[in-house]
Amino acid sequence: MLDHVLIIKLQAYNSLSSSNMRMLAMMKGLNELGYKMDLLCTPVSAVTHINDMSDYAFLKGVNIITTSQNKAYESLVSSPKGTKKGLKQKLLPVLRKVYHKLSLYTSSSTIAKKLTLDILPRKEYQYVISVSDPKISQIALRALLKDGLRSEKVIEYWGDPMTGDITQRAIYPEFIIKREERKYLKIADRIVYTSPFTLEMEQKTHPMYADKMLFVPTANAFRKIYPDTKNDLFTVGYYGAYHSGIRNIMPLYNAFSSLIGIAKLNLVGDSDLQLQPTENIMIRPRGVVKDLEEQTDLFVCVLNSSGTQIPGKLYHNAATNRPILVILDGERQDEMREYLESFDRFILCGNSETEIASAIKSVMNDKRVWEPCKLLEPKTIAAKIIDFDGETKE
Repeated sequence: MLDHVLIIKLQAYNSLSSSNMRMLAMMKGLNELGYKMDLLCTPVSAVTHINDMSDYAFLKGVNIITTSQNKAYESLVSSPKGTKKGLKQKLLPVLRKVYHKLSLYTSSSTIAKKLTLDILPRKEYQYVISVSDPKISQIALRALLKDGLRSEKVIEYWGDPMTGDITQRAIYPEFIIKREERKYLKIADRIVYTSPFTLEMEQKTHPMYADKMLFVPTANAFRKIYPDTKNDLFTVGYYGAYHSGIRNIMPLYNAFSSLIGIAKLNLVGDSDLQLQPTENIMIRPRGVVKDLEEQTDLFVCVLNSSGTQIPGKLYHNAATNRPILVILDGERQDEMREYLESFDRFILCGNSETEIASAIKSVMNDKRVWEPCKLLEPKTIAAKIIDFDGETKE
C-alpha cells in the first residue's frame, strides 16, 4: 500500500514524554511529505500526563488504533476472578517492583505479544516504523510481522537501546540483554538511533547489523515563537526528569544560591530527590508546562551522568526563539561538546555551580536573536528516517 505508513508505539499518543514528542514530530514530518498514517498505540489512561495537543492538528488525518481493539485485550487486562479489589491494590506496587527486577520490559509486554493482524485496517504498508521507548513497541512489531504484516521497509526507531541503557533496572547479565536485543534488530531493514554516540556503541555491540544502523537527530517538534517576557527576574527553566542516577541536577540547583535577586529557576519534573523550593527556585512535579515555557528566558538541559544518549528535550527546545544552556556531563563531554557546537544553536558549560552561574550571567548580557534550528525541522528529519538510497517521496 504505497504512501501508507504504520507507526507502532505502545504508549498513549497524547502522553507527556520526550519519546512521544519525538514520535509526533516525526509524524508531522511524514504528514508534510504527503504520507497517510495509521498509528497503533495504547488507550489513553485517566492517570496519563496529558500533553497539550493544540499543536497537533495533523493528527485529525491519522487513523488512531488502540490496543484495546485487539481481540485478546479484554482477557489480558481484566482482573482475575475472585480477586478482591482491596487486596489487589495493596499487592500491585509490590508486584510491579518485582516485575521490573525480573523483566526487560513493562508489564504491558503480554499485550504486545498477543497483537494480531486483525487490529489493523490493512495488511501491507510502504513503511512500518516501530518507536521506542517503550521497548514493547518492538515486541508488537515482531508479533505483527509473524502474523503476516507486510511492508516494503521495516524501520525501528529507537530511543534508549537495550544494551547499555542506563535506565535499565532488570537484573539480567549483559549477554542476555544483547541476545534479546538482536531478536528485534534482526527483523528491521533500518535501525535509527537518536544519538551518534549510541549509534557507535550499538554498531560495536551488534556488528552483524551495523550496516543497517544510522543516526538521525530528533526533530525539534513544533516551532514556537514566544513573545518577549515581562519577568521581574531573569527566568531559567528546567522542564524534565532529573532522577539522581541519571542526571546530576544539584550543581544547577546550588548555583541559584549565588543568583538571588538576579535570576530564578523553574524546576519541573519527576525525580527521586526531595529538593526544597527556595527564595528563587520553584519546584513542581511533572505536568503540562506550556504557560511556564512561554515566560522562560533561558531553557536548560542537563546531559546524562553516563551513557551515550542525548535528552530529547534539548532538541525540542531548539524549536523556540529562546537561548538553550546545555550542561555537559558524563564521560564523553569533549565529543558531546563538538557535536552540539555543530548546530550553532546551544550554549555549553560544565556541570559545576560556578560554570553554570557564570553561563547564566553571560546569557543575560547576550543580545543575540535566537531562532528555531532549521536543521531539525520535522520534514527534514522524517525524510532522513525513511530515505533508502534516494527513494524518499518528494
